[in-house]
Amino acid sequence: MANVTIAEWVAKSEARLDAVWKTAAQDIAREMQTPSAKGGKMRVDTSYLRNSFSADINKTPSGNGETPYTSGPISIVVNRAKIGDTVVFGWSANYAIYVEARFSFLRSAAQNWQQIVNKAAQKVKTRVGG
Repeated sequence: MANVTIAEWVAKSEARLDAVWKTAAQDIAREMQTPSAKGGKMRVDTSYLRNSFSADINKTPSGNGETPYTSGPISIVVNRAKIGDTVVFGWSANYAIYVEARFSFLRSAAQNWQQIVNKAAQKVKTRVGG
């Protein structure tokens, strides 16, 4: 580390932090959307609920309950975000809140947030070195 300047160390640290939170955000989205048939908590009948899932930066995605959100793939939204932004996930299906109340696909993923972040940090460490 003798040859590394403070500015370089800070830049690398910020890049790692950015990679960890973006990886964790995508991982929690994946966990919320995992169907019960594949070990998750999302009950799937017609796939409308799963397909109505979306995200936005610093605001709640909006939809009318009749048509899915149109903000784009989750990975694109997450990768556009910067440190300090809030990525907000949501479902436009008007019955999403009732399915969540019964099966807890969102709450159970949120309860695993620390483990998700720890795994994301390990992934990033493996990918870019520690």
